[in-house]
Amino acid sequence: MTFDTIDAALEALMQRRSNGLPGLEQLKQCLSELGNPHLKLKSFHIGGTNGKGSTTNYLRSMLQESGYRVGSFSSPHLVSHHDRFRIDNQPISDDDLLYWINQTTPYWGKYGFSMFVIDMLVAILYFLDQEVDVALFEVGLGGRLDATNVIIPLASIITNIGYDHMEQLGDTLALIAAEKAGIIKDHVPLYTCENKPECLDVFAAKAKEHQAPLTRVFFPRNAQIKDHHLFFTTRHIEVELSTIALYQVANASLALAVLLDYRQEFPLISEDSLRRGLKQAVWPGRFEIMGEHPLIIIDGAHNAEGIEALIQNFKNIPRPITVIYSALKDKPYHTMLKALIQVADHVIVSEFEMYRKATADELANGFQVTVEPDYQQAIETAIRNNPEGTIVITGSLYFISDVRAYLNQQG
Repeated sequence: MTFDTIDAALEALMQRRSNGLPGLEQLKQCLSELGNPHLKLKSFHIGGTNGKGSTTNYLRSMLQESGYRVGSFSSPHLVSHHDRFRIDNQPISDDDLLYWINQTTPYWGKYGFSMFVIDMLVAILYFLDQEVDVALFEVGLGGRLDATNVIIPLASIITNIGYDHMEQLGDTLALIAAEKAGIIKDHVPLYTCENKPECLDVFAAKAKEHQAPLTRVFFPRNAQIKDHHLFFTTRHIEVELSTIALYQVANASLALAVLLDYRQEFPLISEDSLRRGLKQAVWPGRFEIMGEHPLIIIDGAHNAEGIEALIQNFKNIPRPITVIYSALKDKPYHTMLKALIQVADHVIVSEFEMYRKATADELANGFQVTVEPDYQQAIETAIRNNPEGTIVITGSLYFISDVRAYLNQQG
């Protein structure tokens, strides 16, 4: 089976939903048949509940600024499927994606691959073909059974642990931490900025089992906001980030700590290149400013911990604050909505086209909020009614993807 167009290939790929099996063992078998190409890549593995994408992006930017060719694999995508496969932050082209999808089709039926497993195989083959100096793999779901867990990285990185995907990962932080800690490998150093004792205990035990050195990265307490930028000092390096999202301080500090320890592996790294990389890194959909009058911010806070991190920044933006919110039905959407209501001046619940969505009526049930299923209308209403304050649009990353495309079309 081969596809003649990228549209046909992606349409078929989208139909490859998971059958309940994670696909890790099947991917290992396939890669063994192919001669284990993944073992030829120098890589980092990034997991955790929130901040995986941002931490991956900070690593990418610093390594790229240091002169290295960097592949990065992350999901879900914000604009198009191509975004999942990047080299030096440039998405894969139509021709390359079509070619590498066609290279994998002989294995789809043989191994029962789902879309994400196919994506991982495509990423490995594409990065090898393009001779990247280093590849960054962001965990899709959990860690222990995730398809990305085929790699043997230079370091394993776990951002934090929170309550998300509890049906698959467990209903306690310790159980979720154990699944995330499944990416720890023998003698491969582990880095984390997690600080909850019940999670750290799991990490320490797993790291000891694998004789993997464990490094904790602490949140700098000296962060200051000036001119839409964040400034702080960590590891004796003065850092500037092109965001005012305080939660990015932890992600940037974690990425920085890893690369400072791997300067021998990457001798082109300098403190200046690290500073430049952090300042230049921008991750779309994470506290991204989409308009100035009024201030419009989009943020893919798609679980309870993400919402809590988001609202920490409300003290730094103009009032009144109107929140437009939508979520997937398998999330604790009422917990998230309750937190937003407590800090926002006005909340509008909306929805988007996705089979896993919670409807606006489901979101609003039991709450005093405005219901507007049409998110485009919700945005226009919010702008009209709050011209001098801030519009914060948040929830599912799929929702944020649609909103971002709409706002860009509006100019």
